[in-house]
Amino acid sequence: MKPTLFILLLGLLAGLAAHVGWYHWRRAAVPGNDDVVSWMKTDLQLTEEQFDRIHALHDRTGPQLREFAAQAARMRAEFEAFERVRRTEGRVDFLAFARCLEMWRRIDRDWSDTTRELIAATAGELTPDQRARYLTRLTPAPTRSVN
Repeated sequence: MKPTLFILLLGLLAGLAAHVGWYHWRRAAVPGNDDVVSWMKTDLQLTEEQFDRIHALHDRTGPQLREFAAQAARMRAEFEAFERVRRTEGRVDFLAFARCLEMWRRIDRDWSDTTRELIAATAGELTPDQRARYLTRLTPAPTRSVN
């Protein structure tokens, strides 16, 4: 009986160690401002002064952008609630939905404006060559049509 119990305990411990190791290894990293800006230092070959100024810009803007992201998540949850009520009860409060949609548009507009201001302020700290590379990196690649 003791060898069986020992083998089961050993298997349980090995499985637990594998589980914890796997999920610790695969978990998503939460980037800080150092991670967000560090690619620019190497890719754009920033001087220390440029890096410090750009890092300060991101430090000032980061909390506001994170707040917009939180507001957007709350708005998505509200839209899902509207959709759930529409599907289950077959009714929609159009006035509440319109207010929610207007709030979403305001958040999206403010979020976009703040992001554009951050990009413009960052580009203002760069040399013309660095600015061209930076803006190229931020330009979305065109999508290809299958047609």
